[in-house]
Amino acid sequence: MELNIKKRSQQHAVALFGGKLHENKPLAGDPLYSNLIYWAHVEANEEGTFPMHPHKGIEILTFIFEGGLEHFDTATNKWTPLPGGGVQQIYAGNGVYHSEKYLKGSRAFQIWFDPDFSKSLTQKASYRDFQSNEFSWTTENGLEVMNYAGQAGPIQTNAPEVEIKRYKLPKGEGEFDLDPSKVYSIYLMDGAVKVAGKLMEKDAFVKVEGQELLTWKALEEAELFILSSPVNVGYKTAY
Repeated sequence: MELNIKKRSQQHAVALFGGKLHENKPLAGDPLYSNLIYWAHVEANEEGTFPMHPHKGIEILTFIFEGGLEHFDTATNKWTPLPGGGVQQIYAGNGVYHSEKYLKGSRAFQIWFDPDFSKSLTQKASYRDFQSNEFSWTTENGLEVMNYAGQAGPIQTNAPEVEIKRYKLPKGEGEFDLDPSKVYSIYLMDGAVKVAGKLMEKDAFVKVEGQELLTWKALEEAELFILSSPVNVGYKTAY
């Protein structure tokens, strides 16, 4: 299996607002695939605010792992706080303006999807927060897992066939059963893991597709964030 492990040092990095926020972007610079458009890992050294700006058509999920987020948009017309552990879902539809304030010490993923612009651009924008108590660690195949989106999670995306899970891996080895019709976007949130024999260190990213099985060996306790989406989305994507 040929895998291209993208280390954090190989990902596009940007410092925002005088270094208050730092982002590394695992998808930047590579051809886009499936219904994914954008992925940023955000770290807030200080409080940092994105001023009001527009979006159309896309779907946005923001995962607040640590810290907190305050959000304003023209769909709700109010500021809404989202503490750590929560997830924000924005369906930009036919247009929305919003502003985001990341609190000091925050760590987050923001991921954009193409939910089929031929439909989404004609639909009304919407916004929803999922609080931390809507997610919990459970056990699947002997591993601790948090289900965010898909059949087992509370989030249902407009982008089709998206499933998002976060795994805690103990030191040791195992395997994941995969669906060859899906592409798996894997981000190592913590620890060090060999995936199909190749080493991933903290903040590394890899894309896996066309496989039925993926072996892993955790060199220490680790956390994996795994997003699966269709290889063929069934509609013309914006890219």
